[in-house]
Amino acid sequence: PDQAPARRIGIIFGGAFEALDITGPIEGAKTTKMAAQYEWSFGVRPFTKKTWEERSLAWETFLPVAQQVADTVAAKLEPKLVRDHRGIALYAIIADEDPFLTSAILSPKLLERFKESLGDRIHVLLLERNRIYLFPATGGTLEEFGPALVEEYRQAQFPVSLEIFLLDREGFRVVGELERPGAGPEELEVE
Repeated sequence: PDQAPARRIGIIFGGAFEALDITGPIEGAKTTKMAAQYEWSFGVRPFTKKTWEERSLAWETFLPVAQQVADTVAAKLEPKLVRDHRGIALYAIIADEDPFLTSAILSPKLLERFKESLGDRIHVLLLERNRIYLFPATGGTLEEFGPALVEEYRQAQFPVSLEIFLLDREGFRVVGELERPGAGPEELEVE
């Protein structure tokens, strides 16, 4: 079955706790991985070193193909904008079963789609594989929703991370992480 041609190849963001062979760099990330994966008859699978080499892949040739998948995903998203009583967008939620949903952050089309409603600097949370949250980075309300977002992450079937990405004209990078309640110094494991 591994020899069957992949339907799509692309990037799926995952947690640092996942065993993933083929990953790309994410500026500032500590708990998020950007993994090369392929779609086949039974869902998606991460590339192993063996399948990566058997298909003669290299990150430099893989990334442009993954970018096309990300552009397609970003173009077809159906977000739900949450507004306050004045009609100002507080945040957007994108929920989709597409396994490559999280790769939308790679696409400049994502910023273009939300620039008007959320601004040209957007905080993105990839709490789980099938749901993305976007908040305005300037004057945004992300802090207010932090505890609820952390709880959603804890309940997620396919958690990714609590890291906060900044999406702007220059691309994306990790700029922080949502705090877990009760994770003060006394709660941390020290080796």
